[in-house]
Amino acid sequence: MVLSDDCRQHLYRVVWETREGFSVIAYTLAFTREGASKLFHELLAPIAREPADELALYNIDSYRDLTDKGVSEDEDMRVFETGWKGNAVVNWAERPLFLTADPTLVSKWAELQAELAAQRAREAIDRAGGPR
Repeated sequence: MVLSDDCRQHLYRVVWETREGFSVIAYTLAFTREGASKLFHELLAPIAREPADELALYNIDSYRDLTDKGVSEDEDMRVFETGWKGNAVVNWAERPLFLTADPTLVSKWAELQAELAAQRAREAIDRAGGPR
């Protein structure tokens, strides 16, 4: 599965720090970073139950920003990377909010979840001394 051209051209990701201290990753499509910022504020305010101008939003990154700093072989998968150790991804976006109707983004997320589950299963088999 690959991300749509629309997603590759207009995807933005933000980190929202909730009042409770949780970091939430959210995605939307917009024509500009400023447009994405406005959308994130408008769409997250009702979820946060606080005024849009009081939201703590950080790191509004475009698809290109994310793919440039990511390390995954699959360039589209880089939009979900959130932490690295050298050339290895050590953290992925957890429980992201998809504030878009683009089905390819959710499909890519599902693909990542399947890959991570398979990796955990292989690691469990290895720990149990299973076949190599």
